[in-house]
Amino acid sequence: MEWPRQGDRLFRWEEDCHFNACLNWYIPNLATVARSYKEGADALARAVREGDATLDTVILPIVFMYRQYIELSLKDAVQTARAIEGKNASYPKDHNLKDLWAEAKELVKQHYGMDTPREIDFVGPCIEDIHEHDPESFSFRYPTDKKGKKNLSGLSHINLRNLYETMNRLASFFDCIIGDLDQKLESRAPS
Repeated sequence: MEWPRQGDRLFRWEEDCHFNACLNWYIPNLATVARSYKEGADALARAVREGDATLDTVILPIVFMYRQYIELSLKDAVQTARAIEGKNASYPKDHNLKDLWAEAKELVKQHYGMDTPREIDFVGPCIEDIHEHDPESFSFRYPTDKKGKKNLSGLSHINLRNLYETMNRLASFFDCIIGDLDQKLESRAPS
């Protein structure tokens, strides 16, 4: 078992450049940061499937990263739709998925009108699942809440296959809706 050595640092460039992550080659936005959380969760889920990680050990970071992906995707949708509407084009600063989804859903319905995809109604129950057990983004990060009460006491099982497949369907929905909103916003931008 090794302990820290003199000269150890967490963040630095090394000669084995294929392990050097490039952080400043693009300008991160909500969509790219959201996508990074989803890719991280997907990678952990695949590691479980391939026997390279223990499900009960990595389920909390998997769900946290998927939750973060959903939160950032909803904020991206709200921000983009607000900009299209000519409203304050910032995104909400809280972590409440239920509130974020309510605003995102309303803005998407305003944008699409009668052409709103019917699948929008299937997103809500998934948002409610996470919100019920993690309303403020703490439950999958800490064993107890701020008052010392055990987190996730009402949740005994999570099926990873179902979680992974459902998250990928949600991601497809978010990608299409947000991509369409982005195109609409770009088409309104002056040349």
